[in-house]
Amino acid sequence: MSGFTVEVEVEHRNGFRLDASFETPAGISVVFGPSGSGKSTLLLAVLGAVEPRRGRIAVAGRALFDSERSLSLTIQKRRVGMVFEDALLFPHLTALHNVSFAVRGVDRARRARELLDRVGATELADRLPGELSGGQRQRVALARSLAARPKALLLDEPFSALDAAARRSLGRLLLDLQSEIRIPFMHVTHDLAEALRLGDRLVLLDNGRAIQTGNPTDVIACPASVAAARAVGTENVFSGKVLRHHPDKGCTEIDLGGTAVLTGLLDAEVGSTVQLGLRAEDILLSLEPVHQTSARNVIPGTIAARTTHGSSVELRITTPVSMRVIVTPASVEELALDEGQPVHLLIKAAAFGLLT
Repeated sequence: MSGFTVEVEVEHRNGFRLDASFETPAGISVVFGPSGSGKSTLLLAVLGAVEPRRGRIAVAGRALFDSERSLSLTIQKRRVGMVFEDALLFPHLTALHNVSFAVRGVDRARRARELLDRVGATELADRLPGELSGGQRQRVALARSLAARPKALLLDEPFSALDAAARRSLGRLLLDLQSEIRIPFMHVTHDLAEALRLGDRLVLLDNGRAIQTGNPTDVIACPASVAAARAVGTENVFSGKVLRHHPDKGCTEIDLGGTAVLTGLLDAEVGSTVQLGLRAEDILLSLEPVHQTSARNVIPGTIAARTTHGSSVELRITTPVSMRVIVTPASVEELALDEGQPVHLLIKAAAFGLLT
């Protein structure tokens, strides 16, 4: 069974334009991108709350919108469920009544209890939304979204306001639900770790365009463009000149603007300019030059700035080009890393990714 087929052009009154085209297999399709990239607009177009100017939307081979055929199913006929960041439960109804409100047919209370049990919320049946935690509200919202037996489920950052433990727990629930009911899920998140845990396919949005689609691990590890690299958080993006190739050694020498590096062997003409991406986590630091190492690049530099971000520390190192490096607080303490200190960067040739 196929997942989502999207080829749409949407224009908002505020001037924002979504022009996205991609196709995903069955399973969980994760949509990732910076704020304002069009993630929520995309979901609303699939839901039917926003109508594209042109294009086509299909779910599991069933057309929901097709401008050439003048087809645009109503929200009710699309049979697409949706869970928002705010669970949007009726505040005056219990969890059971919130779910049974969406159940079709007879014996609604029994079906609602079955769904609450399926999402691990049986004991919440008689509680009002105001008596529930954020994670509990989202469990009820998930149960309600499944009550009408949808053909697909859309999730607009439903876990973003939750703590790490609740996010992991609900993520496992999402995987179990998709495996059980076997309908396509489209899940929007701003958390790369969550995208890796949940996604069968990653759709990367930037400025209203789907700039890369593929296996989440591949997209995050090997972004195909400068825009994709910045969207997935590749901290170092360089413009360099190809100096020479070394086919016998399997590497290419690049001048980044005063710092020469070896990358994997590139298909680029000598003298041409290329764009390279390098993740900050892929750089190791040493206080002394290391000569016997598999890293082809041992680059001297000086720490220009140090910033702590929760459980990690970002160092900006001048080489003379600036490189951002992510290390642990333990490394900072053990190596006594501080501004003005000389260091050596150890970088594997394969750590540099060619961007288009």
